[in-house]
Amino acid sequence: MCVIILQEEVFTKEESAKLEISLSVDQEQLKLILQTLTFIFQQAAYHLAKPAVLSQQLQLLDINGEKVPTIVQAWVSNAKTVIDKLKRKTIASKQLSDVNWELRLQTAQSSVSKLKNPVGLIELTLDSNEKVEKLQMEFSHKEMYSFYNQLETVQSQLDALR
Repeated sequence: MCVIILQEEVFTKEESAKLEISLSVDQEQLKLILQTLTFIFQQAAYHLAKPAVLSQQLQLLDINGEKVPTIVQAWVSNAKTVIDKLKRKTIASKQLSDVNWELRLQTAQSSVSKLKNPVGLIELTLDSNEKVEKLQMEFSHKEMYSFYNQLETVQSQLDALR
């Protein structure tokens, strides 16, 4: 799985025109080249690609052999910057601003039955540019445990990016 970061203009119009001339390509071809390189670097960042592995993957994609070392060298020179930028960038329109939780214990009504059913309530406060939204979720013990395991998986992947 990989997150694709939304495109932002990397070059000014003048710089793009100079690149088109120096690479002997038209505007659409340059756009495709830049999108492809952006995707390659995003994938490399996501997988924390080592230079040898990146080189091998590029060769498997039938990228011109002369271009592979140039792309790999660009990755080696800029990997830390790319990874740091991707860590700071968000593609989500909403940001988590607060988390509240509560534990409730539901007991059976009958005096004969002493069953207790614990329920975990989680409230996430989400901020967007326009409004604040509260998302409330209720979990049984089994559901909460499954949710916890998923969060642990996400956390371990985030830790791997550090």
